[in-house]
Amino acid sequence: MNISIIGSNGFLATAIGKYANAQEWDLYMYGLDAPQYHNYKEFHYLNLLNDGVDCTHYLGSDMIIYAAGAGVQSYLKESNKLIYALNTTVPVELCRQLKEASYKGVFVTFGSVFEMGETSETHKFTEEEVLLSQGPTQSDYVISKRMLSRFATSFLHEFTHWHFIIPTIYGEGENPNRLIPYTINAINNGDSLHFTSGEQVRQYVYVGEVPVLLTKALECQLPSGMYNIEGSETLSVRDIVSIIHVSMNKNLPEDVFGTAERADSRMKYLALDGTKLFKAIGYKSNLRISDVIRNY
Repeated sequence: MNISIIGSNGFLATAIGKYANAQEWDLYMYGLDAPQYHNYKEFHYLNLLNDGVDCTHYLGSDMIIYAAGAGVQSYLKESNKLIYALNTTVPVELCRQLKEASYKGVFVTFGSVFEMGETSETHKFTEEEVLLSQGPTQSDYVISKRMLSRFATSFLHEFTHWHFIIPTIYGEGENPNRLIPYTINAINNGDSLHFTSGEQVRQYVYVGEVPVLLTKALECQLPSGMYNIEGSETLSVRDIVSIIHVSMNKNLPEDVFGTAERADSRMKYLALDGTKLFKAIGYKSNLRISDVIRNY
């Protein structure tokens, strides 16, 4: 099978690339830098902001995975131009070109549970709730992802387009500033820990389960549509930090919470209902953070 991945070195793209190697799929990678952690058949330098979109590169692929994006890590201070280009304009234009070229394969894009914005609801959100949410937000990342989701569910075409909404993904190789590696590294280095109140609740899915899910979707010939990927655990920040300390045989200090601020603190509860996808392909996430913590 031939797979094209747009966005060559991202966290999710790397996990998919490693899985594709294990399956002996032919990988065609497109991005700013050649992949560092998996093999590939071809790498093509691509600057999406400057070079634009040309779907002819991907038409021979059985699956095209759009894994490029911007804005999810606020500390990077990426420009609004880059965020809207990578998260909305480019995948929309690629969809349009694939339709005009009568593409016959599968196109994959990703949305985020953060599209809910600020909400006081405390249940697992369905695809419709994510799509129609008007929760206020100042995040250009959230707004750009909302725009892509509305397009993905509205645009008529003949090829298969899966738009997956994902919760918080985690796993070895993720950005060291994120919660789990930050906590592990601080414990290992003897550094002081600083967290928000720890009350925010998030749903978590291990990054290595996403390519497994894509394979199941292929086997089941999943129809076009928007699908939630439900993680196996829905936990507060306090829960996560506690799990890590227990796994590392360390005592959790009580004075570490409420000593930091984050932009997403007002998003109190973010979790997805994956019933629709499970009914379609019979697969759901089952790995827990404690199962893979040693991989870090």
